[in-house]
This record gives sequence, C-alpha cells and structure tokens, in this order.
Amino acid sequence: MLAFEQIPNVIKKMPKAEIHLHLEGAFTFDFLFELVQKYGSDPELKSIDDLKKKFIFKDFPNFIKTWFWKNQFFKRPEDFEESTYKTIKNLSLQNVIYAEVFFSPWDFVPNGLKMEEITEAIISGIQKAENELPIKCGLIADIVRDHGNKDAMHRLLQTTPFLNRGIVGVGLGGNELDFPPILFKEVFLEAKKKGFRTTVHAGESAGAESIFTAVNELQAERIGHGVRAIENSDLVEYLYYKQIPLEVCITSNLKTRVFSSLNEHPFDKFFRRGLLVTVNSDDPPMFGADITDEFFLLYDKLKYSFEELRKISLNTIQVSFLSDDEKKLYSKIINDYWRDIT
Repeated sequence: MLAFEQIPNVIKKMPKAEIHLHLEGAFTFDFLFELVQKYGSDPELKSIDDLKKKFIFKDFPNFIKTWFWKNQFFKRPEDFEESTYKTIKNLSLQNVIYAEVFFSPWDFVPNGLKMEEITEAIISGIQKAENELPIKCGLIADIVRDHGNKDAMHRLLQTTPFLNRGIVGVGLGGNELDFPPILFKEVFLEAKKKGFRTTVHAGESAGAESIFTAVNELQAERIGHGVRAIENSDLVEYLYYKQIPLEVCITSNLKTRVFSSLNEHPFDKFFRRGLLVTVNSDDPPMFGADITDEFFLLYDKLKYSFEELRKISLNTIQVSFLSDDEKKLYSKIINDYWRDIT
C-alpha cells in the first residue's frame, strides 16, 4: 500500500486528459509579467507577486473584468505563439497526454491584431509543443458571447478555414447572464452542418434553463461547467439518462463564488448519480490550481479511490473530440498506468 506522501507523485505522473482549458487563462505568470514589462502598465506592478494579487477575485464579474485587463498585454502574434507553447509544455510536464483548449482570438482585435494571424500563431505554438513533447492538442474556437450574436456567424466563417487544421470544434464562453445561449442557436446549428464539434458554457453563472437551451436548442454535444443543474432535479435526471458530458471545473467554481464551499459543490453528487462528468482546470494560474491539483483535490478532500480517478480520466477521453481509434489508444495508456500502480 502506498504511503500518503507518495500520492502526489502518483497523481502527477498519472496520464491525464483535459477538455476545458482556456489558452488565454492558462498563461504562466512569468510570461505575463514579461509582457507587462515589455509593453508597460500600472507602475504599481513591480513584481510577479504584485501581478498575482490582481488575480484574487471577489466574484464572477470581477473575474471577467480581470480577464479583459490582462488581454491588453498580448499585442503581437509571437506573444500568442510563445504563451501557447509554454502552456502546452506545462501540461505535458503534468503528464497530460491530450488536451482540448479554448481560444478567443476576437478578444484581441482591439489590440490591432487579426483573428487569422492570432490563430496561425497559436497553431504554430501547439505544433512546436507536439513535435517536442508526448502530448496532442485540439483547439476549440470560443465564439464569445460578449461580442454579441449579430456578428457571430461571421466569426464562425472566419474559423471555418482552420477546421481540421488545428481547430476541432467551437464553443461559447463569456457572460452567460447577459448573453443567453438561445441568441446563438443559428450559428451553432450552422457549425454542426459544417462539421464542427460543439460545446457550450452553461449552468455556471446562469441556472438550469441555460443548460436546457444549450442542449435542446443549440444541440451542444458537451456542456462547459453545467454545475447549476443541481438546482433542478429533473435536469439532473435528464443529463444522466442522456449521458450528456459535463466539463466540470471545481476550483474555478469556488474561486468565482458559484459555490461557497467544496461541500456545496455538486461534482460528487453528479459522479455518484452516474452523470458523465470530467474534471478540468479552466484557467489554472488565475485560480491557483492546475489539472494535477484538481485530481489531488478529488483524492484528498473527496476521498476518491484510484479506480475512481481512472474512471474520470477515461470519461474525459470518451467524451473528447478524438477519433475512435485515438480514444482506444489514449484509454489504453491510462489503463496501463493504473494497472501497474494497483
């Protein structure tokens, strides 16, 4: 039997997959501080510690405000390429073998950049990481609610040339309360026709109705977060019987005050009921927890067994946008690891 002090290393080395991670929120503080110094900013930001204090959130709106604040420092394509490479490298160091990551190029158009050059730079950063490291990565273009639905179809058309050339799907993040899913029904149905895989953030800052709409009207294959389904027992049962995947981000939900404590968070209830849940980090440096920390939280605080950690890892591969052959390959890697451990 393994001693407790051995567990963190076991969890760090376990093969992992992650399907809810925002590239723009997965920067390293070292690199962001380099950009702050490079482009100039608040003179009070004299150290990385000062920078980190900017990322202590009072609530979800404060998180969104900080999100857009840090975007001002990504001004050139090479900033995106280097940040992406460092992010994917960091995932590989945690033995993440597969990741699907959101990116939102339209957030940076005010910086004088074009969507296409940002996308090319990010794809280049991923390819560099994949060539050097044992990791595969798929991109999900976040259509971004906050830019409105009027031009959403144009954003989809800009994304289409990159389909299967780095981009595997489209998502919908941002301000869920002011921009509900129904506004984006047309663009998501068109995306499915074009061959994009789809996922929608719902049930994070808004309630159960947002999830129902994402699934039934937008025909989303997966739900980002989905945790406020707990407010509606009929919806919980619906998610169970339909086996609709949830991309759950526990620490994120606690830091943005969706739930005030781990005891209130519904992940464990969902898992025990048999919902198809995955665990993800969302925006690791912004919330102070990476994917390794999330799995350790399950083991240490919620008392999950190795078998349950293996099951959640396999869930993630199962609901990913990989091909069937790739799913078999990555599932085997996960099973082989745990067979040797146990």
